Amino acid sequence: MRTQVRLNLYERGIVDALVQSFGYTSQGARKLVVEYAEVIRKLGGYDTCYDHAERLVQAATVNCTPEEWLKRINVIAKDAVQDKGILHLEGRLHVHVR
Repeated sequence: MRTQVRLNLYERGIVDALVQSFGYTSQGARKLVVEYAEVIRKLGGYDTCYDHAERLVQAATVNCTPEEWLKRINVIAKDAVQDKGILHLEGRLHVHVR
């Protein structure tokens, strides 16, 4: 038994962008979006549907699986949490205002 994935409005916009701008059939575009749905949801809907569609095309072209992409997102997020910035340098900065 196959589970049908319900796409939200943003994800349907990505499907439309794949069809209109990247030559996918509606069925092929939907399949790609469903395959990468977890990645799309992890990244959020901040970028345009076109930009996200372009990323999906690139990922598919280089055979980057959704699992690999999610792993990379998690590594970057973990590194960002551990990043202390340049606070150790900011204490040494002296600005003189005249």
